[in-house]
Amino acid sequence: MSDVKQFISTKRFTGFPCTHRQWLAESHCRFVHGYSREFYFEFACNARTQEGWVVDFGGLKEVKAFLEYNFDHTFLAAQNDPELSTWKDLDKRGVIQLRVLPNPSMEGTAEWVFENVDKMVREKTKNRAWVTKVQVSENEKNSAIFQK
Repeated sequence: MSDVKQFISTKRFTGFPCTHRQWLAESHCRFVHGYSREFYFEFACNARTQEGWVVDFGGLKEVKAFLEYNFDHTFLAAQNDPELSTWKDLDKRGVIQLRVLPNPSMEGTAEWVFENVDKMVREKTKNRAWVTKVQVSENEKNSAIFQK
């Protein structure tokens, strides 16, 4: 049996109203629609800080800024959306705040946010802590989780 300890803490960020579309969907999801997204993170480490923390929640300002930039009153488009030039034109004209993601679905967003925030946390903690799970919710009924 291993004596390695793992500590986990969680953080939730709420209130990120944004729009997107699933252009490949054969349902109404192919149309532009929006939600107020919510992000739930699990962080882990084997050795806590001198304060006894996995991560310093006050030190997550970079994560919050990342989420605000990408998901606060923005329009999310897939990098392969055939209307990408239209969205870029609307962004240039100041009609939308375009953010291009590999896939703006809840699942795609969870993976993309995981990869970006995990990198931030590892850099900030010098690899002492990392992200283990990201859950992205579009409302109280629907969410997606990405974890490694």
